[in-house]
Amino acid sequence: MLEKGTILLVISLLLNVLLIGTGSYVVNKIGGVEFVKTKMQSPPPSPKRDSAYYFTKKSVFEHSTASDVDKVFIGDSISDYGEFQEYFPGEVVLNRGIRNDYSKGVLNRIQEVVDRNPKEAYLMIGVNDIRYRTDAKEFERNVKKIVDSFNGSDTQLFIQSILPVNYGLFGNEVSNDKVKQFNDILQRIADEYGIEYIDLHSSFVDENGQLDKKFTGDGLHLNGQGYEVWVEKLRSR
Repeated sequence: MLEKGTILLVISLLLNVLLIGTGSYVVNKIGGVEFVKTKMQSPPPSPKRDSAYYFTKKSVFEHSTASDVDKVFIGDSISDYGEFQEYFPGEVVLNRGIRNDYSKGVLNRIQEVVDRNPKEAYLMIGVNDIRYRTDAKEFERNVKKIVDSFNGSDTQLFIQSILPVNYGLFGNEVSNDKVKQFNDILQRIADEYGIEYIDLHSSFVDENGQLDKKFTGDGLHLNGQGYEVWVEKLRSR
């Protein structure tokens, strides 16, 4: 007769084999590594996490003495990291990007941009709304309010599409299907208001519908080559 310790050892070994086999099935059959990544994701980030940076930047913007502004770029970190003023020599170009910002955050600071009465304003916002799981209808309301803020001004407003992400580098925190849904909303708003919609998405997407690796280091933000493509798209429109 087997001793109790031996029986427990055999049961433990059998359970380990079963768990390993189940894990292998999940990874290889149900959805691969991306499935496992999705299931292990932490809760969605909160816009409050980076609030100190947001309010610091907002204060700096509001105390700026810039005037006779030609172009303003408005958005989140993808705008924030761009050195747009270097691409348009001879023009006054302001960067009003704030990392981790989303549509509500832009709405709460857009008046500073409107009051400067820039000739052109380029809005790109939405990827963090997807990260924070903002409802699509709320996102649409916020963007419409941002657009309405320019009523009565001489500024020509442009709505730019959201860029795709690369799952292999960034993970599944942002769904490219959701990016397409939010871009449809942006294009619909542009059509409704008679605003030019600039489709940047198609210039950055690869054959798999993801952000092309040659334009990014982390799967979300652009590298130097990416910003060159962005600016060239604006120049050639």
